[in-house]
Amino acid sequence: MAGTDQLESPRPLLAFDGFVLDLARGVLTAEAREVVLRPKTTAVLAHLLAHAGEIVSRDALLTAVWGDVAVSDDSLTQCVSEIRRALGTTQAGMLQTHARRGYVMATRLRPVAPAADPSARLTPGAGPNAAMPPGSEAALQAGSRPRSRLAWAALVVAGFALVAGGLGLVFSATTWIGANRLPEPVAPSVVASAEPSPWEEARRLLAEGRNAQQGNGTYEERLRASLPLFLRALAVEPRLVEAASEAVFVHTNLRTTGASRDPELDLREAERLAALAMAARPEASLSLAAQAAVLRQQRRFAEAMVFYERAGADPIRVVDRANAGIMHLMLGDAEAALPPLRAALQESPLHQFSAGWRVLLGLAKLMTGQPSEAADDFLTSTALSFPTEERLFYRLVALNAAGRLAEAQALDANLRQRDLALLVRPLRALGMSDEPAYRARFETAVLAPLHRMGWAEIGR
Repeated sequence: MAGTDQLESPRPLLAFDGFVLDLARGVLTAEAREVVLRPKTTAVLAHLLAHAGEIVSRDALLTAVWGDVAVSDDSLTQCVSEIRRALGTTQAGMLQTHARRGYVMATRLRPVAPAADPSARLTPGAGPNAAMPPGSEAALQAGSRPRSRLAWAALVVAGFALVAGGLGLVFSATTWIGANRLPEPVAPSVVASAEPSPWEEARRLLAEGRNAQQGNGTYEERLRASLPLFLRALAVEPRLVEAASEAVFVHTNLRTTGASRDPELDLREAERLAALAMAARPEASLSLAAQAAVLRQQRRFAEAMVFYERAGADPIRVVDRANAGIMHLMLGDAEAALPPLRAALQESPLHQFSAGWRVLLGLAKLMTGQPSEAADDFLTSTALSFPTEERLFYRLVALNAAGRLAEAQALDANLRQRDLALLVRPLRALGMSDEPAYRARFETAVLAPLHRMGWAEIGR
């Protein structure tokens, strides 16, 4: 139905110091900029805002957000870092760290009306109806009212419940609703419904898909479990860029990790889904990243790098900044690959792809004459990206080139005791690019030294 978006149930919003946090969408808005937060990061920020001005201990945050699930402190640290990046350089100090005590959000909340349109952007500092497009009041009077007063009221109460207790200023949801004079329904068809809106259902499926990727099983199993959920979300709401992009990443990551059962089909599906994302929101960071992922699979590395760099302008998209560095490497420019890969590892050392980034950083160091530094980059297990034997061959080259001969001899002996079938598998890093500059540098830095050490069959 045309105009369905404007009939969606409103969502609770929390406003503070020029920012608006949309709890349902997990989006932090400042002026014209939107930053999409991970669900756990959204929950951490919401809890800190509920206790704005107070010190909240790490234990309290871990309990409030993760409950009985055992997680390391690094999970919380990553959320805090993501919040600070989302706040931006000038406002990052709003989230203060108190050594051995916890965190404080140095701000105050103000009431704001829930946004009714999933694509509407509320301008911080505007009044409670700021999310309504021009003329919406007339539309409401003509009958285009929210689907349910009860749904509106319930969401407002839910949003303000987050800030009740512990704030110096407590807002009354009842008073706020009365002051804004919610219109009465004019027809029996506009009644409270327990049925979720299409947008809400699509967002729920998207969240389930992302949760499936964090569940049990191998990486391939988790990818495959998530794909149907993303596709169902798209079937419900074809404009949901996040679902289209996540589905793209499933197909491209299956190809990248060598787990694809039909590489050509995965590429065609990735191309189709990326086109949907770009058509819906061509400047969204996820749309740009999805298009970059497709270009990467097509071996169009220079074009992919441009899209990765644009996507990486989003503070939370460290993976795209790392991928921009990888594109430099695939083009044979190892020198240009070093800074973004180093920065990504420093920013997000526990990222699920960080071990793979480290191996590629090590290869870039080998190509630029830094074998001593490169050797330890090949220590970390990278089963997700590179087979163990391949990683150890790169370490062997680095140790030998760095003059760490005793370590090199011990590793060489260890490798020669392994199954020959595992040793002679094609090197995944060699197959990542057909660019002449990359292959020439790989030959000089990796293959030639291995062949001189008696591993003549490797890389043939």
